[in-house]
Amino acid sequence: MNASMLTANRIGGLIWIVFGAAVIYGSWVMDRLETLGIPPSTAPGVVPGLLGAFIILFGFVLVLRRDVASTLAFEQAEGAAPTEAAPAESDFNAKRAALSAFLCLAYGGALLGSGIPYWLLTTAFLFLHIVLLDETPDVPARFNLRRAITAAILAPAFATAVTLVFQYIFLVRLP
Repeated sequence: MNASMLTANRIGGLIWIVFGAAVIYGSWVMDRLETLGIPPSTAPGVVPGLLGAFIILFGFVLVLRRDVASTLAFEQAEGAAPTEAAPAESDFNAKRAALSAFLCLAYGGALLGSGIPYWLLTTAFLFLHIVLLDETPDVPARFNLRRAITAAILAPAFATAVTLVFQYIFLVRLP
C-alpha cells in the first residue's frame, strides 16, 4: 500500500480493528460464571464479544473500501489517465479531530458521573458538538443561527431519548 493511499478512513479502520480485537480479548477473559450455573450463551462476555466482532468487520469495511480521491491522485502521480472525475477533497482535519476528542474526553472522562444529571450533560455535549463541529473548514465553526437552533432542538431530543431508552428498556439508572 502506497503511503498516499493511507486515508483517514483506512487509518481509522485499522484503529477500529485493533480496538475490536481488544474488546474480543476482554470478553474472552471475562469470568463466565460457571460456578453459578450460568449457561454459556448468557455469559457476561457474549455481547461484548459479538460487538467486538462487528467492530472488526466494520473496521475492515473502512480499510478495504475504495477511496476514489486517493486512487485518482495515485493514478495521476503514476502518469495514468484518470478514470473518473475527481470528487471534492476530503482531507483529514486534525483540528476537528482534536476538538472532538477533547469534547469526548471532557464528557466521558471528566464530567460524566461528577454529579451533573446525565440528561443535562448529554444535552450540553451534543449541543457543543453540533455547534462547534460542522462541515465547514472553520474549527471551531463560525456561529450560525440556523445551526444553533438545530442544535437546541436535536440535543435535548436525543439526550431525552437516550435517557428514556436506558431507564425504561435497559433498566439502567443513569447518574
